Amino acid sequence: MKRSIVLLALVALLVAALPGSALAAGESDGEVIFGGDYTLREGETLTGDLVVLGGNVVLESGSLVEGSIFLMGGNAEMRGVVEGDVALFGGNLTLDSTAEIQGDVTVFGGNLRRHEGAVVSGEVLSGDAVRVPFDWEFGRVVRVPSGPWPIQAWPGLSGMWFSGVSYILRAVLLAGLAVLLVMFLPVHTSRVGRTAVEQPLITGGLGILTAVVVPLFLVVLAATICLIPVTIAGAMLLVVAVVFGWLGLGLEVGTRMAEAFRWSLHPAAAAGLGTLVLTLVADGIGFIPCVGWMAPALVGSLGLGSVLVTRFGLQLYQRPAGTSGALTPPAAPSA
Repeated sequence: MKRSIVLLALVALLVAALPGSALAAGESDGEVIFGGDYTLREGETLTGDLVVLGGNVVLESGSLVEGSIFLMGGNAEMRGVVEGDVALFGGNLTLDSTAEIQGDVTVFGGNLRRHEGAVVSGEVLSGDAVRVPFDWEFGRVVRVPSGPWPIQAWPGLSGMWFSGVSYILRAVLLAGLAVLLVMFLPVHTSRVGRTAVEQPLITGGLGILTAVVVPLFLVVLAATICLIPVTIAGAMLLVVAVVFGWLGLGLEVGTRMAEAFRWSLHPAAAAGLGTLVLTLVADGIGFIPCVGWMAPALVGSLGLGSVLVTRFGLQLYQRPAGTSGALTPPAAPSA
């Protein structure tokens, strides 16, 4: 597959948390759309590439895309002409009889329906075989059969491939979760993030202590057999607390980024953007041998400690006696 799809995917990751109005580029630059559908009418031409996240794409007969198409989390119905590649992740692609794709077609995590008469000049990869979206020197193909997911690949490629996919998907999924969390619990999430940033020694220390002691305690409980359900519940609660704290820090990062660059962002969009950047940076540092684990561990500890001292954001953190009062309550985020 051509490098254009890789570049489109990277652009999609960088803008995934921005507001919809900021995602639509000019006609000459193509289109980048988040959470919305895109239709190219008969006789219309899109000059540039098309990136759509969480939406559907329709190319009517007689339409033309002078570039490539990258779609994640949506379906596509194409009856027009695409001069570049088409790649779908987590969606279904329908190529009608009038469709013409002059590049490659890749469908991962979905189905391809190709009507008689549909033209694809490049390779068609879906289902059993999916090409890694990079121009490797030897052009190897990773096959992903259904069932137990055995991997047949160039030595060392499969582990690198799945590490990269996991790295990207984790950041995107956490960003999406942050958007949903702030939509329903804006004040609680803001309290957690602000407390972690304003009291890093207290929250970080408590988080590290909890991360060490609680798992040992749960192991002891599991040894009693009858308390295994309590162990499972405690482990799940610990995971929820770590994720909640991470997303709270993501909201704080996104809010400060918006202030620094003078962006007008909805709090949910700021949370998605901040969580995406925070996760990419922390997990990216995690790839460094020996010391890389410290970055995600530190972020997780800060968030966990903040969740504990604020009781999942239900109350403000009270400073010790002799200092000023509690943290200033955050204002309810506005739309």
